[in-house]
Amino acid sequence: MATIIARTRCAPRWPSCSRAPRRALDRAAIAAKDGRMTTAPDCRPADTAVIDVLAIGAERSPLIRIDGATTDPQALVDFACDAVAFAPVAGNLYPGLRAPMPLDYVRAMATRLDPLVRRVYALGDVRLARAECFFSIVATPAAALVPLQTVPHIDTSDPLHFATVHYLCPPHFGGTAFFRQLSTGYEAISPDREPAWDRARDAALAEHPHAAYPSPDTADHARIAAIPAAFDRLILYRSNALHAGIIDPAVAHPADPRTGRLTATMFLAYRPAHA
Repeated sequence: MATIIARTRCAPRWPSCSRAPRRALDRAAIAAKDGRMTTAPDCRPADTAVIDVLAIGAERSPLIRIDGATTDPQALVDFACDAVAFAPVAGNLYPGLRAPMPLDYVRAMATRLDPLVRRVYALGDVRLARAECFFSIVATPAAALVPLQTVPHIDTSDPLHFATVHYLCPPHFGGTAFFRQLSTGYEAISPDREPAWDRARDAALAEHPHAAYPSPDTADHARIAAIPAAFDRLILYRSNALHAGIIDPAVAHPADPRTGRLTATMFLAYRPAHA
C-alpha cells in the first residue's frame, strides 16, 4: 500500500534550488543513437503542479508523485514524434525503444526536482553529479522477454541514485508497481543486500521460468504498491526500489510515440559533496 504523507500545490512556484551545480546539468548525459543533445521549446515544470509524497511498503520508502508536472506536455509528445529517432539500446534490459530527450527538459526538471529530493530523502551534504534522460516506449512482446525482464528489478543498489518516470501516454498503458521479494523480505536493495537478492532472484527464475511481464503473481514477489499512469504525471523514487512497469498483456503496445506507452525516464545521481 502507498500512503500520502505530505501534499503541496506548487503555486506560485516549486521549491527554489540554489545547490544544483550548473556544470552537472550541463553535462547531463542523454542516451541517443548518435550522441547528440537536442533542445525543444517550453519544457518548464508547471507552477500549478500538485506534489504528493507517499510512503510505500513495510519499509516506508518515500516516493514523490507530481501531477500536472509540465507546462506543455503535448509539446513533448510532438517532439518525440517529429524530432527524434527511437531505437533499441544495446546491452540494456529496457523492453522497448529509447530516444534522446530535449536538453532543456533535463535542465529544467533536474533543477526543480533537486530540492525536493534533498528534502524528502534527507540527503545531507551531497552534490548532484549526473542527470541522464531518455524518451522510452515499451514495445517488446511478452514472449520475447529475456528472464531478467520477467521479474521486478532495480536500476542500481546505490542509495544516492534516483529514477523518475514521466508518463506521456494515456492511463490504460499502466503505471509502475513496487514489490517485496518474499524469500528475503527486501523491498529495496542496498549494496549489502544485493548478493542475497541476486541468489533468491536466480533461484526463483530457475524454479518458475515464464515469459510474462512482472505481475502480482510473479513467483517469490508480492506487489506492495501500484502507481497508476496519468498523462503528465511524474513519479520519483530511489533506484534501488524493487519495481516494474505495469504492462497489461491484453493491451497492444505499438512502437509509436503518438499511440504507445511513451514515458520520459530520468536518472539523478548524487555523490558526497567532497568526493
